[in-house]
Amino acid sequence: MHADLFMVPGPVQEKGLAGKTLVMIDVLRASTTICYALNAGAKSVIPVSEPGEATEMRAKIGVENSLICGERDGIKIENFDLGNSPLEYTREIVADKNIVLTTSNGTRTYGKAKNSGVIITGAIVNISAVASRVAREQKDLAILCAGHMEHFSIEDTICGGMLIHKLLTDEKLILELNDAASLALLLYRSNSRALKETIAQGEHGRYLGKIGFGEDVALAANADSIPVLPILQDSRIKLEEVEL
Repeated sequence: MHADLFMVPGPVQEKGLAGKTLVMIDVLRASTTICYALNAGAKSVIPVSEPGEATEMRAKIGVENSLICGERDGIKIENFDLGNSPLEYTREIVADKNIVLTTSNGTRTYGKAKNSGVIITGAIVNISAVASRVAREQKDLAILCAGHMEHFSIEDTICGGMLIHKLLTDEKLILELNDAASLALLLYRSNSRALKETIAQGEHGRYLGKIGFGEDVALAANADSIPVLPILQDSRIKLEEVEL
């Protein structure tokens, strides 16, 4: 089974992802927020690229049962209901709502997934559930890291390496890795005992800390704390029941 990791989404072509199991990763913070929102009872999360698309989508699906959410440069977009902090997505606010989400990095990557097989939102908070689902598919794997503003981010690559580690050790898969996947695996194994510290000291972690979201950085590094399985189907991310 081939496992290819892409540290940034820019060079990735849709045809290169066709038919593969695809794991989309944006640890800080879209993937983590999606896990929190769905775990809090949101009906779905609809990822869109731009704020204008979010407004149009909300009008299309109905204002009364939806929220428009997202950030630019880490800060909630003006006149939006919520930003991109997982802690905002409480059951009282999001239960039974469709969340239309646009972020600086993570939500934009879903546009590359049109021809993929199963499309999973992966994060450190749900990593074991993701690994188990990937193993069940038994298809070639692509791991797409959102990065930060089209550049490498340590937290996404570590998360990808953590997924590969679990596939090799917990799921006992035999994987043929591309060079980026091998590097991600090494990065994770070198920092596995200091995940929170490593992510907090990364470029994006430091930035979020400076603008008041240090708690988001810490909870995003909490492995298996939100063991949900978000799957993209028909442009909506919904929960799939996790097999225990």
